[in-house]
Parts: sequence; structure tokens; C-alpha cells
Amino acid sequence: MAATRHPRPALDRLRALAVAPPEAAGPARPVALLALACLALAALSLLGPATPTYDPWAWIIWGREVMHLDLVTTDGPSWKPLPILFTAPFSLVGDGPAPELWLLVARTGGLLAIAMAFRLAARLAGPVAGAIAAVALALADEFVRNFARGNSEGLLVAFCLLALERHLDGRRRDAFLLGFLAGLLRPEVWPLWGLYGLWLVAVEWRGRPPWRTIALVGGTGLVTLVVWFVPEYLGSGSMLRAAERALQPNPDSAAFAASPFLEVFRRSASILSVPVYLGAAIAVALAAWRRENAGVVTTLAVLSTALMVAVALMTEGGFAGNLRYVALPAAMVCILAGAGWVGLYRLVRRRSGGAAAAGLAVVALALSAPFVVADLGHFGKQMDRLAWEDDLYGANLEAMIAKAGGERALKACGPVYTGAFQTQAVAWHLHLHEYQVGIFQAPPGTVIAPHYTANARDPRFPLVTKTSRWMVGSSCTGP
Repeated sequence: MAATRHPRPALDRLRALAVAPPEAAGPARPVALLALACLALAALSLLGPATPTYDPWAWIIWGREVMHLDLVTTDGPSWKPLPILFTAPFSLVGDGPAPELWLLVARTGGLLAIAMAFRLAARLAGPVAGAIAAVALALADEFVRNFARGNSEGLLVAFCLLALERHLDGRRRDAFLLGFLAGLLRPEVWPLWGLYGLWLVAVEWRGRPPWRTIALVGGTGLVTLVVWFVPEYLGSGSMLRAAERALQPNPDSAAFAASPFLEVFRRSASILSVPVYLGAAIAVALAAWRRENAGVVTTLAVLSTALMVAVALMTEGGFAGNLRYVALPAAMVCILAGAGWVGLYRLVRRRSGGAAAAGLAVVALALSAPFVVADLGHFGKQMDRLAWEDDLYGANLEAMIAKAGGERALKACGPVYTGAFQTQAVAWHLHLHEYQVGIFQAPPGTVIAPHYTANARDPRFPLVTKTSRWMVGSSCTGP
């Protein structure tokens, strides 16, 4: 009598997926030398413009406050745990090096993100695909400028792309831990990271619970909640202060549009150029038609779409919806674009010969050239803006403080006031908590503000001294 065949349990099917990744498991691709190269380039970049922007200044201030057991997070941007893990020890080396050390970390992450876009696209379709992906990401609107100013999106993209590579190498615990680091930067990745952790437990459940993996998933989940919410409670008295702050977007935010959800997609369209989107669409079409790299291409397409929808839904719920929040899905589209264009070239060469493929390449390059030129022009403007901000918040602000008599003189008259976007830099240089630098000025007190702000023209604070970009006014006889 033949044995009764039972359907394969769902758990076994999940396990089968784990032991048969899109590419056979093998040794993890080396990343240490790549990271060191990115670190060296980031260090060289500090010879040029190197001053943080609004959010990073807050993380640098909070790092100093953590080390002094005097954390106050009632003002400023949303709390992010991972930057503080760096800025807290960096504060011990002094006020001068601490901001540059954080910029070193942020810029290393951004450069590593571009390198990982190359590696993943090259893995799919060769070095030409990698070059297309890397150039597309480097020219993506504001991507380089954002990580050059110390924002965390470069690190986020680097962690997530490296996690994907580790997964493809069969190093799933490494991938999970990289997802954990990404989750210390942006809450949008929590659902995907959590699902990956549950999947990891499911595929290792071979007759008995995988307690080590359960402890890893559960422990990192608990740590994530603790480091996101407990410092906020200690610093502001509210565990949800970060969410409350994120629900107070700037006046030009997509959250104020008639349809915030659609507005996110409308504004995000300009981040990448038409050839990049077209190449990504070609990659998806080839994966569906010819099954070329179907697993990885589908994963990238689904993840990028899910992340875009997550940002759009959060914006619909009242959160800021800043364009830098979509850097991660944009990076995935760049990888798809590289694979798509090279895949199309190879398809034409197989079906119609080398001459036709070469003709396709020439036409594609010719049609893409205007977009690349426009992107390069915009990139140059971003670098000019970076240099302008460096002078404003760096040497010029430091010169203004020194010219006005120093920190003690500026604080002698009473409260210190400045513009809304200058509070963090002023607080750092004057060793104040963020809430101690006001934006709604009233005598007595001292104003230290850029010339272009309304604060600089208040007659109640007569001019004391100025530099080319800043002024100091005081309601006292002198600062």
C-alpha cells in the first residue's frame, strides 16, 4: 500500500526559500577595504566645506549633553539613536573636532552607499550596470549634499544595501543586524526589518525553537524601542516627543498639500532623471518576461515601492515627508536602472547582433546626455550651496562670536535669540541647550543672526558688531 503523501507544511516551504537564495551562499564579499577607502575619501573631503546642518547640529549637541548627564530634547528635530552613539564619545575630543568627526561618519556612509549601489548593480549585470547605478545615485537630487552636511540618509542607504548583499551571500544574521542599525536611523524600516526577523526565526525552526535567533530578534527589537523612546523620556518627559516634533512640519512640507500622499510621489519624481526611471522599468519588464535576475529585481522593486508608500502614508498622517526620506527607494531604483539598460543591450545583441546593440547604446547615450548635463549643473549648484553654508555656520559664525567678545559676553545681557534655522549652531558654539536659544525675541537680551533674517533688523536690539554674514545686536549697552 502506497504511503499517503502529505502536503508540504508552510514552514518547510519557507525553509526551502532560505536554503535556496537567488545566488548560492558563499563567503561574504569583503567590505572592510571598501569601507576604509570610503573613510579615506571622506577624510579628504573635510579639507573642503565641512559644517553640519540643522538636524546634525542637534545630534552633536545631544551627544555632548549625554556625556555631561544633562540631556534636554524638548526642542530641535526628532531624536535618532544611532548618531548619538557616535556624537557622545566624539564630544570628549573638544568642540572643534566633534562636528567634523560626525561629518566624517556621515560622509563615509554616503560614499559607501554609492559604492554599494555599484556592487549590487554589477552583481546583477556587470560593471557597466554598476557604473550607471553609482552615477545615477551620485547625481540624485540632493543626495550628496545631504550626507555631506551630516544628514543620516547616506548611512541608511549604505546599511540597507549592504544588508541586501549579505542576504544574497547567505549571511542572513549579518543582514538582520544591518537592518537593526538602519532601524536606529529611520522608523520606516521597522516593519520590513521586523518581518525579516520573523522570517529568519521561521526558516531556522527545525523541529525545535531556534532560541539563539529568537533571542537575537527579540533582543534587538527591545533595544530598538529602548534607545528610541527612553532617552526622549529622560530628555523631554515624553516618550513620543520625536513623533510629536515630526508632526510639526515646515510650512512648505508636502503634509500641507491637498493630497499629501500623492504630493510625496509628485515631488519625489524630480529626484531621479527620466533615463533612470526608464532603465528601472526595463529591468522589471525583463525580469517578468525573461526571468533575468527575477528574484533580486522583484525584491528591489517591491521594497522601493513599499518604502515610498510608507513615506507617503506617514506624510498623509501629518509627518513632514521631506524628500531626503526617499533616498533609500531612490537608490534601489538606480540599481534597477543599471541592470535594466545593460540587460536591454544584451538582449538586442543576442537577437539582432553587435551592430544593433551598439546602435542602441549610442541612441541611449545621446538621449540621456541632456539629462546628465542638467543633473551635473544642478549638482554644481548644490556644491556651491554647501560652500555657502560652510562659511555661514562655520568660520563666519565663529568669527562673529570672537568679535563680539566671546561666549560669556554674548550671554551677559540675558537670553540669546537667533533665526529659526540657526538655533542649533548658535547653541553649540555658546554651550547652551537648544531651548535656551530663542526665536521670538524680546528685550532684554542679545540677538546673533544672519543679516538676511528678520531678527537682524529688530530696532530693539541696536547693532553691536557684525561680520560679512552675521550681526550681533543687544538691548544692553553692550553684549
